[in-house]
Amino acid sequence: MRVGIVGYGNMGGAFAKSLANSVGKENITIYEISEQKRKEAIEDGFAVAKDLYFLAQSSDVVLLAVKPKDVRSVLLELKESLKGKILLSVAAGLELSFYEEVLGKDQKIVRLMPNINLLVGKGTIAVVHNGKLEEEEFDEVLKILSCCGSLYEIPESLFDSFTALAGSGPAFVFQFIDALALAGVKEGFSYEEALRIASDTLAGSAELIRTLGGNPNDWTTKVTSPGGTTIEGLAYLERKGFKGMVMRCVEKTSEKAKRLKG
Repeated sequence: MRVGIVGYGNMGGAFAKSLANSVGKENITIYEISEQKRKEAIEDGFAVAKDLYFLAQSSDVVLLAVKPKDVRSVLLELKESLKGKILLSVAAGLELSFYEEVLGKDQKIVRLMPNINLLVGKGTIAVVHNGKLEEEEFDEVLKILSCCGSLYEIPESLFDSFTALAGSGPAFVFQFIDALALAGVKEGFSYEEALRIASDTLAGSAELIRTLGGNPNDWTTKVTSPGGTTIEGLAYLERKGFKGMVMRCVEKTSEKAKRLKG
């Protein structure tokens, strides 16, 4: 499958590098208006299209990785050459109905919502399509995207909630890691060493749940001894309403996503 990517910023570049693992660099073409970004794409081993028409004509799938404010103008320029192609878009806040309004209801459209962890090939990505793709086509799209991270097929009505949980989630995790690292500094470690310890602890704990399964509360009990150090810390978190604060944080983020969408 040949992939054309419009935009070579953080997301476009990350998708290109991850997709190269499934379709090969020789099957990826980039279109980018920035001369600097075009040079970067070439240095990274990708072909660069001179215009959007050439990009679409030489691709089976076109991935739109531009800012939401630029999407309509790019779609209007691509419209005629997208017929029979599959359009993927990572633009935040733009629903499938928006693309159908611009391109027509027969256009094959897949909406994606990735998070920043895509930069290291560990993205958490929501996926939904408008029902115009054949089952085999959608399976092929999922297959080539699988190298980008974890894929979640969810209804579009949950995209704002997914944005809050997975899209904004890394920022909350980064803050938690920083808090653990600062706690380590308070205990006598250098920040650099404490940051490594905190990051390794978080990554290892997540991998344990992914690999061995089970409820996080079950694993908490395995770490917690009666009258020990861990229960002392957990009791403090409970008194401060830690879980409630996290739940409310995601809820407020989801509400903001809905308001921004209008």
